[in-house]
Amino acid sequence: MKKKYIKYIISAVVVILIGLFSILIYINLFAGKNDTRFKDKYKYTLSDEEINSIKEKVNELGSVDSVDVYINSKIIKILVKLNEDVKFDTVKAKANEVIPSISEENLSYYDVEFLVDKQDSEIYPQIGYKFKANQEFSW
Repeated sequence: MKKKYIKYIISAVVVILIGLFSILIYINLFAGKNDTRFKDKYKYTLSDEEINSIKEKVNELGSVDSVDVYINSKIIKILVKLNEDVKFDTVKAKANEVIPSISEENLSYYDVEFLVDKQDSEIYPQIGYKFKANQEFSW
């Protein structure tokens, strides 16, 4: 009889310990997060003028099929699809010309990604990335 109670007590202690560990893990992983990455994101939006200016600059490349500009988390993404190959140095220069189209306030908050793609090309796809503290794209 005594062995039976000892087994129940040990089982109860194990269940309680598992429960406590589960609660501690949950609290440490999820409940106590102070993630401020997206703090004040609503204050930083791309205006229609900025988007149109970006698209106009990119369209100066010629052979542009489409240009999409949107924000994904803390990155302004510029996706360019080409009809035919354009010299990569020309694309790099044009990407850096796009930077002044974005307000200084937005550039201080967002990183910028410039993706250029063309079907069946040996040159593309290429991705340029500009960290908010940098002055130009890295490829």
